[in-house]
Amino acid sequence: MQALKERKTIPPTFSIKEDMFPSNFFYQPWIIKCHGANKHTTTFIDPMKKTVEEKSIAEMEGKLTLGCIDEWLFLFDKQSKEFIFLDLNSLSRVHLPSLTEEPSLPREEIVFTNFSLSSSPNHPNCVVILHGVKLDMGTYTVHERFFMCCQPHDARWNKIPLDQEIIGATSAILDGKMYTCGVDNCVIVFDVLSLLAGQVDARTISAPKLPQFPIQNMVSKHLVESCGRIHLVRLHHYCQGPINNIDIYCLDISSHEWFRVENFGERAFFLSDMSYVSVCATDVGVESNCIYYLSLDSGNEGRVYKFCLDDHTMAFSLTPTVETAYEGRFCWFVPTRRLKRTIMSPSAQPTNVLNEVNPDKVIMENEITSSVFRPWSDLPMDLVELLLPHLSLVEALRFFTVCKSWNLASDSIQKAKTWPWLMYQEKTDGTCKLLDPLNGKEYTTSVGLPSSVFPIRMLSSKDGWVIVLDAANAMFMGNPLNEDVVKLPPLEHFNEDFCGITFTSILTSPDCVVMAFCADIVNGNIYIYKWHSGEEDWTLIYDDESPMRTAAKTNPVFFQGEFYCVAETGELGVFNPVEETWRMLDKLRPVYLEDDVPFTGKEDCYLLELDGNLISVFKCNYSDNDIHIIKLDTEKMEWIPVKDLAGWTLFLDTRASFAKPSPHKCWSNKILFTAFCSGPIKSCGTYCMESKTYDIRFCDTKKPFDFVWLEPNLIRKCLMDVPC
Repeated sequence: MQALKERKTIPPTFSIKEDMFPSNFFYQPWIIKCHGANKHTTTFIDPMKKTVEEKSIAEMEGKLTLGCIDEWLFLFDKQSKEFIFLDLNSLSRVHLPSLTEEPSLPREEIVFTNFSLSSSPNHPNCVVILHGVKLDMGTYTVHERFFMCCQPHDARWNKIPLDQEIIGATSAILDGKMYTCGVDNCVIVFDVLSLLAGQVDARTISAPKLPQFPIQNMVSKHLVESCGRIHLVRLHHYCQGPINNIDIYCLDISSHEWFRVENFGERAFFLSDMSYVSVCATDVGVESNCIYYLSLDSGNEGRVYKFCLDDHTMAFSLTPTVETAYEGRFCWFVPTRRLKRTIMSPSAQPTNVLNEVNPDKVIMENEITSSVFRPWSDLPMDLVELLLPHLSLVEALRFFTVCKSWNLASDSIQKAKTWPWLMYQEKTDGTCKLLDPLNGKEYTTSVGLPSSVFPIRMLSSKDGWVIVLDAANAMFMGNPLNEDVVKLPPLEHFNEDFCGITFTSILTSPDCVVMAFCADIVNGNIYIYKWHSGEEDWTLIYDDESPMRTAAKTNPVFFQGEFYCVAETGELGVFNPVEETWRMLDKLRPVYLEDDVPFTGKEDCYLLELDGNLISVFKCNYSDNDIHIIKLDTEKMEWIPVKDLAGWTLFLDTRASFAKPSPHKCWSNKILFTAFCSGPIKSCGTYCMESKTYDIRFCDTKKPFDFVWLEPNLIRKCLMDVPC
């Protein structure tokens, strides 16, 4: 017993050789997994070169990886029930007590879902806390939840039964308190010394409200301690699909209030299942103010996500995966002790500003008298309208300001090359970016909202108007090109069951109606709300049970006077706003992929109108070169495959999708997506229907956190500032 209490770090039994680890192992981040008895070698994945190496290291053989913190690998020997911390720099070990807890039922297993350290494992006061459950592997029912707590010199683990459910991927310890994620969107704070004594002293803190758009039903929650602060990182995705959003908060310890984080300076977070690392980015040679998230499942497509807070974009790279039994965890190894180097951040690319005024040019034009030239208004309008189809959006905006007679040609203005632009926010300063996808030019514009409401989430777009949601869940509808903004009333079901929003026409139209759709997946009810311009509240116009249990992650479409909603299976629900009735198209069979595999909604799905027809577009994943397009035959009430777009170009996103006659032959029969390649000229990813190929790899692209396709509306609201 005395020997166990005096247990210290055990030095390595042999020296580290150069070929023991992969080359460059201690000079860049790596991904590691030990496989226990299933495989005697350890898997090392280089996320930069996307290569896999297998190495036999005696200290790791027969053990499972639980995580890695501060270059200490946390291992579990399933056969001997022993826990070990292994220092990868020296191969020295810190042993913990063996597991004595046993399953009490035949199909029951003990599964560890989380662990935390109060300090480095070789520190004399280090406290290790494991969260475990007893799980029925047949029904996946949890029979018991508990903490196991110890210090490295203890003889045994101290087991503490838990009433609370812990759901976060990682927990964090700061100043003697352990912060964990609980159900009902809360953070549970445990006193570490009380747990060490076998007691539970806990309090609950409400977490920030979950965003409801983009539509998501799964959240990966990570608590991270960095520079003496607790951060909450939430990664959002729909079903088992790719991540579509992220939000980051920091906790004020004194008030227990959260504030949104837009910048954490020179730090970089590396997140994986059960463990995390917060490092100085320049020490490990990566870009600062970024989060690197590891999403690797055995046998499936592996991804390393990069979330950059500088420009609010996300990107991912594909990594190799290894076919093994579902035991052990992939985790980050981020070396910091041997590596010191500086990464120069690239210089910012200059951008243009919409409607930017050149003062010198204004003065020069003011000096020109009307006696020198005839006014532009004398130019015949028939001749003027011949110019319109050749104007770009920016040129068309300037066209308005020439004279009143040109401004009055608003209907003809729509003949200009006003294809959809990608609108997204790069900074939370009250401005947004507009990217012309056809020539790669980028502009900065104000959306008419005060910077205090940023960041915003973009919900829907139509006819140049955008519906956005601010950080306080206040909803606005605005036109970014003329900065018209209207605040919408709060929506009752928005925080729980929201599944889509759209509107019939521009806000200035007297028949404009905004429709919001909410679905209760528990009781199967669908709630439909209506709002007219000038009304103080939403009107609940439909509340009843619907056969469509779950809507797909795409906004409804207003088509031929009715609103169409696509279900996860490809079936359609239709709401008639005049009769206020909801119906399912019963004869419409579910969509099937190849080999009679049903479409489940996990894939990307889009619904839009093309040349008087309702079409749906879906793809399985980013590595699949085949995109499926189907058209609704309203007479036979069935989906018909579409093989050719016949001179049209599609601009796809779940918030708003558009079909436009191709502005040029080179864009005919192509599909544009919201991911773009960065560089001097940004270009959106495209798919060619003729060759059935992408022009880029999506893993080489960036995608903004919040974005929407904007169909520019060039109709001005007033003519007061336009010269005669």
